[in-house]
Amino acid sequence: MSDFITLLTADHRRFEELFKQFDETGDPQVARQVCLELSIHAMVEEEMLYGLYSAKVDNAGAAEARAEHQEAKDLIVVLEGMDPGSDGFAATMTQLKESVMHHVREEENEMFPKVLERIPDTAAMLGADIAARRVEVEAQMRADQAVGMAPSTTSEPTASPEPGR
Repeated sequence: MSDFITLLTADHRRFEELFKQFDETGDPQVARQVCLELSIHAMVEEEMLYGLYSAKVDNAGAAEARAEHQEAKDLIVVLEGMDPGSDGFAATMTQLKESVMHHVREEENEMFPKVLERIPDTAAMLGADIAARRVEVEAQMRADQAVGMAPSTTSEPTASPEPGR
C-alpha cells in the first residue's frame, strides 16, 4: 500500500514527463494525454484530499489549491476546443504547464508536509483511498472518452472528508 504522497507525486512526475514530451514533439496525442491525466488527478485530489485539508489543516490553502485546479480545468476546456495545429495551441499548453508546475511545487513543499504534520494518522490511511478512487475515476473518464466525451473537468465531492468512510 502506497501513501498518498507517493501516489500524488508519481502523478506530478508523470505530468513533468508529458509536458516535456509535448514541448519536444508538439504531438496532439500527448496533449490529450496530459489533459486526461490532469483531469483524473484533479478530480481525485479534490474529492479525497482537499475537503480533509480544508477541515483539518488549512482552509485558505485548500481554497487556493481549488482555484489553481480550476485554472487548469479552464485551460483544458480551451485546449479541447482548439485545433491542435492552430497558433495558440502550443502557447496554451505552455500556460497549462506553467500553472500546473506552480501548483505541484506548492503541494509538494507546503500542503503535503502540513498534512503529515497535523494529521499523520489520517495521512497514513489516505493512500489506499486515493488509489481506489483514482481507478474508478480513470475508468469513467476513459469510458467517456471512448464514446467521444471530453474528460469531465468538474467534480462534486462524493467522498467523506475522512479516509476509510
